[in-house]
Amino acid sequence: MPDGTVTVKMAEIGYAADGGVLKTTLGSCVGVILRDRERRVAGLAHVMLPQRLHPNDPPAKAADSGVPALLAGVESRGGRRAALEAWLVGGACMFPVEHGGIASIGARNVEEARRQLGGIGVPVVFEEVGGTCGRTVTFEPATGAVSVRTLAPVAEVKS
Repeated sequence: MPDGTVTVKMAEIGYAADGGVLKTTLGSCVGVILRDRERRVAGLAHVMLPQRLHPNDPPAKAADSGVPALLAGVESRGGRRAALEAWLVGGACMFPVEHGGIASIGARNVEEARRQLGGIGVPVVFEEVGGTCGRTVTFEPATGAVSVRTLAPVAEVKS
């Protein structure tokens, strides 16, 4: 990995510009990436939930607060809303449980991220979402190149 790699952990937002790299590992969480294609600045939010549950939670913990915070951060670094594009990665169903339970959190995260991006008029140019395996994603703001590595499935515990 290049020296300019910013590793983004759960409920965090990281930023990089031309020459940097953003990286995170996701399961049911969703990585929301915004990039100004002309100024080559980008941000990555590692979103855990669709909606913020507590006002003291970090904004990036939820899509409804994380996407606006990500937008503000990219704009404060020179990004312009009219030139922004989005990438979505993650949102896997990691554990087999009943429909509507925790298993649907990944799908709900993706849905809310899409809704937030649509509300601010940012097109999604790449998605790799859903499934049952986690992913590691790296993103290069200079080129818009995204690399997604699918991780091995979580082993089922048999009793």
